[in-house]
Amino acid sequence: MKLAVILALVTLALYCSPASAEICKNFLNVIKALFLDTPSSYQATLEFFNPDADMKDAMIQLKSLVDTLPSNTTENILKFTGAVIKSPECA
Repeated sequence: MKLAVILALVTLALYCSPASAEICKNFLNVIKALFLDTPSSYQATLEFFNPDADMKDAMIQLKSLVDTLPSNTTENILKFTGAVIKSPECA
């Protein structure tokens, strides 16, 4: 669970970074798939970035961990992410 929270916070940092005027939409798809899709759909989403075997394995492990989170935790992480993205600080 700690790893999922860390990933969510890193994602938020990317969204709000002054250096990233626009987040890569395909990366956003990966994050959405991490929390909402099936493992096979998530793996297909990862393929857009051509990860090597080690990266792919790490991301699959992360998906396995995220899938163990209670649904209300996942919902709250997504709500928080949405609130931060829509905040004036990230606009």
